[in-house]
Order: sequence, then C-alpha cells, then structure tokens
Amino acid sequence: MTSLNSFVIEDRAETAVTHMIFFITTVIIAMSVVIILSANVQSITGATSSSSKVLSDQLKTDITIISDPEVIPYDAVDGYTFYAKNTGRSELYFTYVDVIIDGTLLSPSNVTFSLMDEGTTWSTGDVLVIKTITDPDPLGSGDHRISVVAENGKSDSMSFKT
Repeated sequence: MTSLNSFVIEDRAETAVTHMIFFITTVIIAMSVVIILSANVQSITGATSSSSKVLSDQLKTDITIISDPEVIPYDAVDGYTFYAKNTGRSELYFTYVDVIIDGTLLSPSNVTFSLMDEGTTWSTGDVLVIKTITDPDPLGSGDHRISVVAENGKSDSMSFKT
C-alpha cells in the first residue's frame, strides 16, 4: 500500500510541476506580448503627436505673394524684388524661407530678405521684401514662376513676366 501512495504522490507532484512550468511559461509569453504592444503603441502615439503639431503649424501659416505679376522691379545691383505677406496666424523666421524661381532653388547667397517694418520676425500682416540676385544670368524676358516656401512647407507661387 505504501508503494501505491508514493506512486500517487509522485504522479501528483509531477503534474503540479508540469502545470507550474506551463503557468510560468504562459506568464512570460504574456508579459513579452504586453511589452511589445506597449512599445508599438508609444511609437504610434509619438508619431501622431508630431504629425498633428506639423499639421497645426501648417494650418496656422499662410503666405501670399503680393507683387504685381506684370511689373517686377529689377535693379542691376539688387536684382528682382518681390513682396510676400504673412497672412497666417503664426510668426515665421525669414531666415528659413526658401525661394524657387522657374523650378530652381536659389542659394541663400543669391537672396536677401528684409521686412518693411525693420523687424526680425515675420509676424502676421508683415510684408517681406525678397531681393533675388540672379547673376551672372538675369532672367530672360518672358513668363517665369516664383515660389516662396516657409519653414514648415507652406508656400505660395506666382507667375510673372520680365
């Protein structure tokens, strides 16, 4: 009878150990899944937050080129002069403004910016004076296109004649 009792006890012990191993394995797998999903959710949340900030900035930003497309002033020293107005609700820094003429991005050495009110920040309602030096070759006579692009990608374009 003792051997039957010891067999039953050993069988129960083996079953308990097996169940404990399966339980611990299940808990480890569940914790791994939770950690992986948590990292993915945090990554998606961060990306969504960044995207919404950029979208919010773009919605608050608006630029309007207010130059007369029929008469663009040209000076042999200063080049062509264009005017752009900040018609949005956010302040912009004109040091981060890009100018594209006929599909060519002008280098910063060929563009000078100034504000009509002599400020340093392009605030709402301010007019930015853009002087483009296109030396050695000034734009030929005919139709051209200028785009002014703000730091967050918001832009305005205008076709003009020289």
